[in-house]
Amino acid sequence: MNDFFRFFDKTTAVVLLLICLVGILLIASASSTSPTSHHLRQAVFLLVALGAGFAAMKFKTETAFRLALPAYLLLMAMLVIQIFAGRVVAGTRSWLRLGFISIQVSEFVKIPLALMVARYLARTRDIGGREFLRLGAMVGLPVVLIGLQPDMGVAFILSSLLLGALILKRVRLYVVVALLLSITAGSVLVWHTVLKPYQKSRVISFLNPGKFSQSSGYQIIQSRIAVGSGGLAGKGYMRGSQSQLEFLPTRHTDFIVSVLGEEFGFVGVSLLLFLYFLLFARQMRFRSTGDAQFYFVYLFTGLILFQFLVNVLMAIGYFPVLGVPLPFVSYGGSSLLSFMIGEGLIFRMRMNPFVNEY
Repeated sequence: MNDFFRFFDKTTAVVLLLICLVGILLIASASSTSPTSHHLRQAVFLLVALGAGFAAMKFKTETAFRLALPAYLLLMAMLVIQIFAGRVVAGTRSWLRLGFISIQVSEFVKIPLALMVARYLARTRDIGGREFLRLGAMVGLPVVLIGLQPDMGVAFILSSLLLGALILKRVRLYVVVALLLSITAGSVLVWHTVLKPYQKSRVISFLNPGKFSQSSGYQIIQSRIAVGSGGLAGKGYMRGSQSQLEFLPTRHTDFIVSVLGEEFGFVGVSLLLFLYFLLFARQMRFRSTGDAQFYFVYLFTGLILFQFLVNVLMAIGYFPVLGVPLPFVSYGGSSLLSFMIGEGLIFRMRMNPFVNEY
């Protein structure tokens, strides 16, 4: 036990906790006019998530990899149930009620899926046609099921695991060509058969938000106004007009960065970005021989990085609004819990070479 805490990465843990606490402060400001105390609920979510993350950190790594497939299959079954019996929120069946709580099942798919992809990469020399099809099936099944809800944001983020696999392994040229053709054909198919009118308008309005200022472009315009009005040091905590007067939609979830920019300006945004930089930099210093642990650490950290970039670009109008929250900061228990469990596994894998317990 002493060795366990001796090699525990305390610096990264403090950075991660600071990011979460910044999130609670921003949620308190963003929801100050709401009858629901979202920041208090987020604080409870954080305590539960920290407990789950600590439990995952005590979990033997080999056991986690062994349980990945059963967990993956269980979650696929739950996603199917969710499509037909899920609770509708913002036009999507993204929530499944279990007793007195509702969970977003799609958020928890990230963990077993990343574990499965990592183990497969560890057993593969390079990615040819057969390997790509297997990886595509692994990632594609949950992406399709989540897309049918339809929750294109989570589906898009999950697809980054396939991109991460292609970056981490040597890929044959014909696979790259086939992938580009598949993306082109798939995009056309999704546009005409899957996306609903309001989702199409979000993509179109991203290119010219001013033309859709009274509809789908409204969020982007208000977010840009909020970020730009913050200037260097911001207007002050709970003094942002766009957020406090409720001009900015979904400010405690998708556009939490806009609240930060308005109230704390360039300085506040830079400090939060620096905390994220420290988190990513420290986790990607993981040294290994290319085994499954190595791939999981990089895949899961890459997924968080990808979601972080999409959310920030979305807030400043350089990416379509997909309903993607900022990791560890935006309001949401399912997202926070899944990310903390993944972080717990990463902390454990980084300690394994020192504690000799796999």
